[in-house]
Amino acid sequence: MSNNIINQFITLSKKYFKIYLVVSISIFLFILFFQPFSSHKFEPENKNLFIGGYGLIIFIIQVVIQIIFQRHLLRNNIDGEYNPLLNSLYYFSQIALTSVAFVFYTRYVGKTDITFNIVLRVVVISLSVPVTIHLKNTLSSIHIKNKRLLEEIREMQDKLRQFSENYANKFIELESENELDNIKVQVSEIVFVRSADNYVEVGFVEGGELKKKMIRNTLKNIEKQLKEFNNFVRTHRSCIVNIQYIKKLNKNFNTYWLSLDDSQETIPVSRQYLMTVKDLL
Repeated sequence: MSNNIINQFITLSKKYFKIYLVVSISIFLFILFFQPFSSHKFEPENKNLFIGGYGLIIFIIQVVIQIIFQRHLLRNNIDGEYNPLLNSLYYFSQIALTSVAFVFYTRYVGKTDITFNIVLRVVVISLSVPVTIHLKNTLSSIHIKNKRLLEEIREMQDKLRQFSENYANKFIELESENELDNIKVQVSEIVFVRSADNYVEVGFVEGGELKKKMIRNTLKNIEKQLKEFNNFVRTHRSCIVNIQYIKKLNKNFNTYWLSLDDSQETIPVSRQYLMTVKDLL
């Protein structure tokens, strides 16, 4: 086991031990104040000790269950792997072992006859343990996801800022076989490039409007020119698009296409490039 996994396990154990301690104290206080199990047979000085036994049972059982399911809990915590069967077994074990231990403790230590009412109370109290742990895990999971989402947003903002700094004012000359048809345009203003037989159609923004121009070249050559700029993506064998202008990925049955900001133009997306486009979006 690597040092990283060992550290993760120690952190996980501390996290769960805190939960077990809180749950155990809460169960102790609940039984102390609401008296769901009879303790009148004990002297006053032994009464709290008897009730404290319920809290101790909870703590010991949770520690034992964690040891048994430590690999499952570690995978959930580190890799985010979720096994519904193991998860259900983990929570069921908590309920079953706690219920059995409470019944035996109440019968043989508390000297109380076990009735249906007693069993029902035991099960209800036992249910509170996995419910509390599940709620805690759910809240922790939401917190981790929100943290990761914020990190992704910051990373995206950094990329956008880097794009603005590197490419916003940079010009590129898209070459044509006829040099008079060459297009010199800001990289940030190129919206899409689309092949059309022996020509390519370049869509670019000029004066706030989308304009198009045909140049005699191949899409493959234009792609090589745009390769140094990471804001362009191939979506189809006939299309390249600037991701800054993508508005939405659309689907109709098995057909995908992109709609663009402030434009009626649509860009086809083939299955070959679909996953790449989805990852970018």
